[in-house]
Parts: sequence; structure tokens; C-alpha cells
Amino acid sequence: MQKQSAKDGPQFTKLLLGKEDYNWIDPVVSDTIFYFKKVTVCGDTLLLTDGLNHTVQCSIEELHDSVLTLSHVAGFEKKITYKKVLDYSDESARMKLELFKASDLTEDSLDVVVKSFVVWDFHQSHRDRIYHSLSKAEMLQAKDLLQRYMTDGSPEKDQYDNDDAYPFNQYIRQYESYLKEGHLYVLVTLNTFIDTERGCGYTVLKQDSYDMCDGGPSHATATIDLTAQKVVCFMTNGF
Repeated sequence: MQKQSAKDGPQFTKLLLGKEDYNWIDPVVSDTIFYFKKVTVCGDTLLLTDGLNHTVQCSIEELHDSVLTLSHVAGFEKKITYKKVLDYSDESARMKLELFKASDLTEDSLDVVVKSFVVWDFHQSHRDRIYHSLSKAEMLQAKDLLQRYMTDGSPEKDQYDNDDAYPFNQYIRQYESYLKEGHLYVLVTLNTFIDTERGCGYTVLKQDSYDMCDGGPSHATATIDLTAQKVVCFMTNGF
């Protein structure tokens, strides 16, 4: 993934517009993915409608060959240029997987806040909780609590007959959160590797949490009560 300085702003983002149920725009330099259920082109205007029937309107500045330039995109001050790189119209090529390993990433890229319509919909379907959009500051608090929990030899880690976890920084860590009975809970999914659809790249980590139901200590889950400032559940072997 090409690094950008903060002053450059979101010059390049990921755009997937296909025939699938969900289309999405990933701003790359932030931690939020925008999902849309409907895509409509009206003249030089691109209309993107999300699952709550909210519509984002963009102006098409340029569209030819493999280049699309948009302006007046909500949340972006600059024009955004997309360049088509790969063609996955061939379903057999699209379904090929590629391996994403924690060891391939820098230490500051291992923590990912998952914010998407998919995650929002999952938590809103539970009547006893309210989806919470986790901020970076809250994520860093959760990260600190989990790192200390995993390195202090706490006997609580054995409450579920866990296999011993790998060192903290050998995991890709995906964070999402919800409110319940006045407490803010952070769910963390930890994986030493992820099999992802070819071409999706790093941004897939923000799309949805990668849950495993087995697999030994390469996969783990944690629940952190950020209000009480403690880890309340930790399990290796996935769920």
C-alpha cells in the first residue's frame, strides 16, 4: 500500500462499483468504508444510495477508458481520481484467494477499525446493544488494555482452556464496538493471517471482521469493557 503524507489528503481511494448487492468507496487515509446499495448515473452526476436510503451526490469530472475523476464528494476537499487496475469480470479469477499475513505489515498497520454498513447492521440486529462508531482514541485505549492483558501473564487467559496465544504483534487486530447497558464494549478479532479475495488488498480489513471458528492460536477473539477499563473475555482458536 502506497503511503501518503497527511497533507496530501485522500488523492486516491478504492472504488468498487459492480453488480454485487454492495458497492463501496474506501477513503484509504481514514478508517471508514462507505457502503452503497444503489448506484445511479444521471448525466454528469453520480448518485450513491446507502442501506438507510441516504444518497451521496458526486460530480463526474472525467470518465474515459480506465479513469474516473469525481468532485464534490462528501468528506473530501479535493477531486478524487480512480484508475482501473485489474479486471475481475472473470469469476474464476475473482474467487482466487491471496494470503494476508501480519508479518507482511508494519507494526503501525496491524490495528484496523472496522466501520461499515455490514458491521452496523449486525450490531443493530441485537436488541440489547447499540452500534458505536469507534474513534481512533478509543481504539488506542482498547489496544493498550489488550496488549497489557496478553503480556502480563494473567491467569484469566486460561478460563476457556485456551492454547497459548502468540505475541501481541504477531496478530492483525480488527476492532468494532457497541454500547450495552451504559458500557462501551470493544470486540477485537485477532488473526496471524487472513485469506482474502484477490485484489481486495489492505482495505478488506476494514470491510468486516475476519472470524474463524477453529484454527488454533493463529486466531483469537477478545471483548474489552472500555468503560470498566478491562478485558472481560479472551479466547484463542477463534470462536
